[in-house]
Amino acid sequence: MDMPLLPQVAISFVRILYQFWLQQGISKQVLDDVLGIDIDEQKTAKFGISSNHLALLHRAANAATTDRILAIRLGQYIAEKDLELEKVVRYADNLYHGLSAMAERSKVISESGYFILLAQDNGRHALKFKAHDEIDFSSQQQDMVFSTVLSWIEKTHRGSSEYIYYHFDKKIATLEEYENLLNCKLIADDQVYIEIDVKLLAVDNINKNTKLFEKSIQKTNKVIVKRQQRLDLYVQVAECIGKSLLTGNAQQENIAEQLNISVRNLQRRLKEAGTSYQSILDESREALALKLINNAELPLYEVAYKVGFTEPSAFYKAFKRWTGKRPGDYRQDVMQSKKERPSEVLSVVE
Repeated sequence: MDMPLLPQVAISFVRILYQFWLQQGISKQVLDDVLGIDIDEQKTAKFGISSNHLALLHRAANAATTDRILAIRLGQYIAEKDLELEKVVRYADNLYHGLSAMAERSKVISESGYFILLAQDNGRHALKFKAHDEIDFSSQQQDMVFSTVLSWIEKTHRGSSEYIYYHFDKKIATLEEYENLLNCKLIADDQVYIEIDVKLLAVDNINKNTKLFEKSIQKTNKVIVKRQQRLDLYVQVAECIGKSLLTGNAQQENIAEQLNISVRNLQRRLKEAGTSYQSILDESREALALKLINNAELPLYEVAYKVGFTEPSAFYKAFKRWTGKRPGDYRQDVMQSKKERPSEVLSVVE
């Protein structure tokens, strides 16, 4: 099944992350500075944040603590929430069936990427998480994802830890630190994923319930359909805004006219989709800004004007929120990276 990729991560999921981080003593101000909105503001019109914006939140949270395996704790915290995908694993005939169904519907829990389950020559299957192109998804986020799945497996299949191998990023933390929270076998690696012995995958699930499994599948399918509808509307509006920004005419009235609907109807449909014109405009401005900033010959004030800001100061503030950096610093890093690439290639050839 070709799953829809949403351009944003639901605020409801971001709130779960906030709850955990605040419990761990991380300052709400630190998170709010990155998020750019008050997470407790119920009347906010934003549907969510971009996947890369979410990565900035994770980065800020990890930087604000000395706990290098905070993401493992976060995943275990998420596993206690009532997520529909857990029920897919819980009620399947066996673990292989459950993980395969979860992987097929994995964009229900993350718009950043999806799970893949691969057979290997060593008598195990590897469960990996593949981030979508141009999506920033750190090793800590991988830890969050896989510790969530591990918790689901352990709750459903008691004594499963001896059949599971957790590959952790050795640059993040030590073996001893991971041993404090994970009971499975641990392997230091350059990437994060888990391997599961085929013996465990094939064991009958004592909790298997065909009726409840199918019910969860139906619920996730309904979510997928709704998200595809949201995506279709989002794509239409985003495409119109993207083109209109370049001509300096991205007003809501102009976008509605291009879609041949009234402004009121556009607002209603976006609200039903869980988003807003302003939210999509912000995302489109961010995408255009990141494209234009690569042109070193284009003054920053012109970049600000082209993405729809009349005051450069407002653009600088927005850019810092998007990337965590000031426009000038971001451009300098990009230019420096381009200069270093030829020497990197040369050293490989030599």
